[in-house]
Amino acid sequence: MLSRVADGMFWLNRYMERTDGMLLTLNTCYILSFDKETEDCQGYKPLLEFYTNLSNEEILKVQNDTNFVLKYIICDNGNHNSVKNLIIKARENARGSQDKITKELWEHINSMYHYMNSPDLPKKLETSDALNIVTKLNKDLLLYNGILQVTMPRGLGWCFSCIGKHIERCLQTISMTQAYYSPIQYDLEGNEDLMYWRRLLLSLSGYELYLKSYSNISHNRKVVQQVVFNRDFAHSVIYTLDLIGIYLNSLFKDNTLNEARTLHNQFGRLKSYVEFTDYHNLTNQQLEEVLQNTKTQLIQFSTDFSKLFFSYT
Repeated sequence: MLSRVADGMFWLNRYMERTDGMLLTLNTCYILSFDKETEDCQGYKPLLEFYTNLSNEEILKVQNDTNFVLKYIICDNGNHNSVKNLIIKARENARGSQDKITKELWEHINSMYHYMNSPDLPKKLETSDALNIVTKLNKDLLLYNGILQVTMPRGLGWCFSCIGKHIERCLQTISMTQAYYSPIQYDLEGNEDLMYWRRLLLSLSGYELYLKSYSNISHNRKVVQQVVFNRDFAHSVIYTLDLIGIYLNSLFKDNTLNEARTLHNQFGRLKSYVEFTDYHNLTNQQLEEVLQNTKTQLIQFSTDFSKLFFSYT
């Protein structure tokens, strides 16, 4: 079994990627909430469904309550997926992996930690400073990713951190996609306009690419092509699976354990399932099945991956 350092690298990047995706979605919903001309029946519901443990009844009560959502998502101690709690978890993992991460990365994570523990942060979220806080946190996550990319050595720790990051990103993409297709019964031939899909695309940093790249087919089918099957889109399901595969190959190239071979084959079946799906002829039912099956299989793969590499005796 590998050391706790590898475990720490895996979860450090996974927690930070979750924070990044959550803040991007929060920023999107928050800014668009000011546009009263845009008809929006979901509000913060997709964000709350994926990133919190609130019940459906609780979500219905608060899905349009901006003040509650800002504080609950950013700094609520009782929300295990709040930005504050995720940064605390990330810092704990970074501290346990300090011999594998760079000084610059540790200092940036530590700076975010102290900012999130500022005692006046909750009150500031009730004022006009709220947008500045969300913007700052988004920029902090961009800076984190930049520091990670340009300072970290490309060893085993890098492989574990990247696998954790892209497992998390893939699950985010699938879950957010489900949140917008489920209300329309996964209707690929429907006539939802661009305003409906804008929230999803902005939440995945894919709105500009979508506007520049697609034409001639309905938005309902085009969005699937981008968020699931487009290898040029950094948040697509297939792109993230491709990268997980690359780093798995690096981990397994000298590993002759039967368990490693079994896990590698398990991931290969998962990736092939998405890769060889014909999205041009995808039906509504098939789309629902592809998203759910891929999500289920990826969660199982993540569990089995952790058991293989991070179990301690």
